[in-house]
Amino acid sequence: MRTTIAKCIIALLFVSTFAKAQSPSLPTDDETKLFTYTKVIEVAGTNKNDLYNRALSWANKYYKNPADVIREKDPAAGKIVCKGRFKLMGEPDKKGFQDDDGNVQYTLTIEAKDGKCRYKLTEINWKQQSYFAAERWMDTKAQQYSAEWAFYLKETDESVKAIIADLEKAMKEAPKVKKDEW
Repeated sequence: MRTTIAKCIIALLFVSTFAKAQSPSLPTDDETKLFTYTKVIEVAGTNKNDLYNRALSWANKYYKNPADVIREKDPAAGKIVCKGRFKLMGEPDKKGFQDDDGNVQYTLTIEAKDGKCRYKLTEINWKQQSYFAAERWMDTKAQQYSAEWAFYLKETDESVKAIIADLEKAMKEAPKVKKDEW
């Protein structure tokens, strides 16, 4: 009986340790092999200009310094390119404290057409002295591999999904028109 209980405890510890060490699977572009989040959002009853203006309005509200983040605005083509970043925090210790492990940068391209828009978030990288592609966090056999990279992948995936959710919400909502009452 004791042997069975001990084996169960060891198995549970092994499974929980293995599950914690696994990295999330981020969407990867087949051609570029880069992490790429992309989607077409259908917005009935809108035209290219409306969707472009919604995207531009979203970027101006979402980013603290939109003048630095928005790198390209092309109303004729309905295209906006943003080079954003977010804070990367380390895995919490026993007391819940997290180290500031730098910034993750990315490129977000938003394109609008009549009735739909497409976003593509890619070129995710960890800001270092030289370009450090986030895809390197997946290489568990690398000499410089750190177990914390699995946490970085999870945190990056969650942060990107939060950005995308906010963008999708803004694109689907019609702008509120202020009444100019005298």
